[in-house]
Amino acid sequence: MSFSANNFLFDDVFRTPSLDAFAVEDPTLLNPQKLGGENLNSPVILSVPHGGNFYPAKMVEYADLKEMRTLEDVGSDIIIFPLIDLEQCAIIANCSRAIIDVNRPETALDPKLLSNADNRNEPIPKNRWQRYINSGYGVTPRLSSRRNPLYKKALPMSAIQERINYWHKPYHQLISQTVSQAQKLFTKTLLLDIHSMPQSSPKLPDIVIGNFNGLSASMEFTNLIIKVINQFGFTFSINTPYAGGFITECHGKPNENRHAVQIEINRELYLKENYTISSKAVSKLTDFIEKIIKSVTLIC
Repeated sequence: MSFSANNFLFDDVFRTPSLDAFAVEDPTLLNPQKLGGENLNSPVILSVPHGGNFYPAKMVEYADLKEMRTLEDVGSDIIIFPLIDLEQCAIIANCSRAIIDVNRPETALDPKLLSNADNRNEPIPKNRWQRYINSGYGVTPRLSSRRNPLYKKALPMSAIQERINYWHKPYHQLISQTVSQAQKLFTKTLLLDIHSMPQSSPKLPDIVIGNFNGLSASMEFTNLIIKVINQFGFTFSINTPYAGGFITECHGKPNENRHAVQIEINRELYLKENYTISSKAVSKLTDFIEKIIKSVTLIC
């Protein structure tokens, strides 16, 4: 099944190329993209940082691709594709999170993954992301979601820096540029960072709102999203267990009228066995995000 952002059609139940993985020789195919928004006219910028399923062929030769795929936010891009048009844009990461995680700062380096960590001219800085690094989920993850190693050998810092330069920096540059463009049209902007989460025990709600514990967005936006969630009958929590990552921290500046909220969607709502997706469930989630966009637009 082939599709584009502007003519996305749902079958009753469908398989989609988004659920396949691609190992490619050309690293530019993994570059982040700004889709839509050629005539930007929305205060909401959509971000999908963990839906990427492209892998550089040379980098997966010494990695476990099956384990890498467990880190993908499967289907998070499918939910927002129908909303992309000339006026509404989305920033999409094509490169898999297992290769480079744009939701971590560049400094979130894992010394257990670096082959030359002890020989660096400067020590790896300690920062508030240390617990993620220690858990194996730094800017280049070391472990899969099943806590299994991703790589068969340690990586040189040059390889990680290459990933940062190719795919991490450009992602954040696209966000900054697009938010600045939207600020010329609206008094306030909202970066809506879309993620999906696996079900776990104890049971997670349908939606988790992350506003970086109140630092990345005003309560005006959080309360608006809660109102929409209630209209759709979803269960939700705020900042538990996900308060937001580096994207909300970096781009959420309420004092500059730049707000950022992370939305975690429980995959149990739409993902069935064998990576089959319920189109009815996806359509409801698309409508949910669209309602947030329309509601935000009214106050911006």
